[in-house]
Amino acid sequence: MRRRVPTGINENYARELLELHTLGVDGGYTQEDVINVARIFTGWSIEPPRQGGDFQFHDWAHDEGEKEVLGVTFPAGHGMDEGARLLKMLANHPATMHHVSRKLCQRFVNDEPPDGCVDDAVAAWRRSGGDLREVLHAIFHGPDFWAPLNTRAKVKTPLEFVVSALRAVGADPDTTPRLAQVVARLGEPLYLHVAPDGYPEREDAWVNSGALLDRMNAGVALAAGTLPGVTVSLDSLIPATGDAEQLILQVNDKILDGTMTENTKDVIRRQTSDIGDPVAARALAVGLAIGGPEFQRQ
Repeated sequence: MRRRVPTGINENYARELLELHTLGVDGGYTQEDVINVARIFTGWSIEPPRQGGDFQFHDWAHDEGEKEVLGVTFPAGHGMDEGARLLKMLANHPATMHHVSRKLCQRFVNDEPPDGCVDDAVAAWRRSGGDLREVLHAIFHGPDFWAPLNTRAKVKTPLEFVVSALRAVGADPDTTPRLAQVVARLGEPLYLHVAPDGYPEREDAWVNSGALLDRMNAGVALAAGTLPGVTVSLDSLIPATGDAEQLILQVNDKILDGTMTENTKDVIRRQTSDIGDPVAARALAVGLAIGGPEFQRQ
């Protein structure tokens, strides 16, 4: 069968590689760099998904001409190897070190990453030659990670909220996709983010009145045993009791690790005050704690 001769290049992946995953939007590359990166990756492909989707390189589709990226020449006559060379070059570029280090500090420390955290991560990147274990070690053991300003500064994504809620109550998930559907209803359908930059890390992407109400409803449903895809028994976690203060004390200890505010305590007192069934009161108290502001923090 005759191969179709390529008539142009697709710059999308090249631009995403440079802007999102390595150098960053201010990384110093030009439109010519984007074009030449796209030329370098001509011929890179995958098998049809029904055949496994493994990587394939089609030499017949590769541009073998000379290219130049960020002032570095890629001589003519090469194939797949120049793509690997480009990736190694980008991984060791100072702009990549700073861009990826900042994203890691944003992921684990604060939506507005402290300069010191980023600097420590970049220094570890340089020392280790890009060993991300060392980069993460520098972040987790740095002063910014433990600073009071950054403690519990991050808001959980919907996936993190659902997973942590299940762990908090010792829930037993089933093997159906129903829990994944719960995560989707909370705003984070798994693997379905449209843009190539992944789901956002910032609080303002997840926190609004509708989203918080949805989380509260999910928390109450989970504690009541009505959330699809999971089985819950609170008996071994928090004994049912008619003593409201004892109930709040237990919920604070078991669910919120002692971080419950006076406002949340007052909400639980008011909402459970007219419930005569201790089991129902316990379920509501746990649900309110899971849906409350303290539990939303990482």
